[in-house]
Amino acid sequence: MSDLNEIELPDGTVRKLGNVHAPLAKAWTVYGDTPNTPLVLRSEWPAIVAACMPAEQSPYLPPTHDQNGVGMCNCSATTGAMESQRMKQGLGYLKLSAGDLYNRIHVGRGDNGSLLEDGIHEASTVGVAGVAVVPYLDWQRSYAGAAADRPRFRVLEAYLCPEFDHCFSAVAAGFDLISGISWFSNYTPDSDGWLPAPRGKSGGHAIHGYKPTMRNGRYGIWHQNSWSDRWGIHGRFVIPEACYDNAIGGWWAVRSVVDEGGVVPSLKA
Repeated sequence: MSDLNEIELPDGTVRKLGNVHAPLAKAWTVYGDTPNTPLVLRSEWPAIVAACMPAEQSPYLPPTHDQNGVGMCNCSATTGAMESQRMKQGLGYLKLSAGDLYNRIHVGRGDNGSLLEDGIHEASTVGVAGVAVVPYLDWQRSYAGAAADRPRFRVLEAYLCPEFDHCFSAVAAGFDLISGISWFSNYTPDSDGWLPAPRGKSGGHAIHGYKPTMRNGRYGIWHQNSWSDRWGIHGRFVIPEACYDNAIGGWWAVRSVVDEGGVVPSLKA
């Protein structure tokens, strides 16, 4: 296990990481192995990036989450991706409870983090309650009504992305990413939002990826962190391709979530 568990931000606040490393325990379909998960040739990447909105913008991003010192990054990333997919399906923004998910998948008895795979499996098989039923940060209690609320918000497509090419292709096709990476102590985005080359201690962190990008011939993917909008560029940043060589739990592409009536609407163009 890595030796970094929390980060002190420039404003002096402390944010936990919380993505615990472990080998995969379940069988997952790999992105690109089905007709509805197209791998994109690198020769097509420049045109894809050129067609994207500039900078960190996206019309389908939910407000930035804030773990507020709780080690539930996996749950924040998972619910953020689900919220984004709801908007892409035309369902509108509805905040989901990362605390409800963390309550069920946290490691051990305390705030010791969780496994990325457990979060995605739980969101796919059981679902996640909304904050109207379970407060976003309250992971230590069980709430009446949570079990009935969870099936209303469930992931229907989840694919493992073994390499950067899978991740890039997925966000280009409208999927959202849940990225588990080694997070280094020097990871402060530059003025363009890009992370530097890794240096120092590292730990496991998970974040929500949503859009491909390129700078000076190098590719990356825009992500939304869960440390409030005071971090990075409104809470957002770019993970360069070079930083995709240290997976902590893997990278996952998710698309389609159940709507409140159990009907899956068509994905918006």
